[in-house]
Amino acid sequence: MTTPFSLRPVAAGAIMSTVALAGFTAPAHSQERPLLVERATVLPAGEAAVFGHLAYEIGREAPGGLEYDNARLGPFGARFGLGDRVEVGGSLTANINDEDDIGAPDNSGLEGLTVYGKIAANDYIAVTTGLTAAGSNDVGPYPNDGLDFFVNLPMQRPLGVGLLYGELGYTVQDSDVGGSFVNYGIGYSVPMNEELSLNAELVGEEAGGTVDGFNPRNGNSMSLVLGGNFQPQRNMDIAPYVSMGLYDAAPSVALGASFEMRM
Repeated sequence: MTTPFSLRPVAAGAIMSTVALAGFTAPAHSQERPLLVERATVLPAGEAAVFGHLAYEIGREAPGGLEYDNARLGPFGARFGLGDRVEVGGSLTANINDEDDIGAPDNSGLEGLTVYGKIAANDYIAVTTGLTAAGSNDVGPYPNDGLDFFVNLPMQRPLGVGLLYGELGYTVQDSDVGGSFVNYGIGYSVPMNEELSLNAELVGEEAGGTVDGFNPRNGNSMSLVLGGNFQPQRNMDIAPYVSMGLYDAAPSVALGASFEMRM
């Protein structure tokens, strides 16, 4: 999948627009939540939540254009509210690769253990920092060899009848196994009723550098994600989605779902 480079500034501009919209005049929506983009809110002090995610990705591209499918198990973990605007958490993620082309990733293993801390500056923007370790260096799409450090800026702003949200982040990773990359996302959530909201998102990555003549992530990825958040109970969220790759290393199609239960 190849898309002209001109789309990348458009995506970057969309994220910057989200930053500009992160104003200070309206309360944040509580019932609308992102699908794959990180939420900008934190848990209240003393509260905890357990969460999980499953996805099956078809047609991912490895360096050299070799394709493989991937079953993504995770992240599975927990998060805790330590203060009015502070949250910490941890999770595990594993992947099961299935090669379509000879030479593509065909291994299974742990992507890594992730721990993070998050500070919400206000109801509209937060800063998350963390690290991932103890993963496998030969399992796609995010091999791990040592410590990977990341920072992410999730943002949100009520707009019209729904919630506009986005994120912009950076991960520092050994170029021998993957290479550092920028992640971004922008989305909009519209409430249908008290239990259901519908979402549309654009998410992607921009990677730099090459290994053996190839970009470790085979260029860059962008996906259109459509889905919704369903709340069967006020302390429970279920979020199924489908994503379609728009260019490069993104899965051609992916089906997934996440869940969370707050305590």
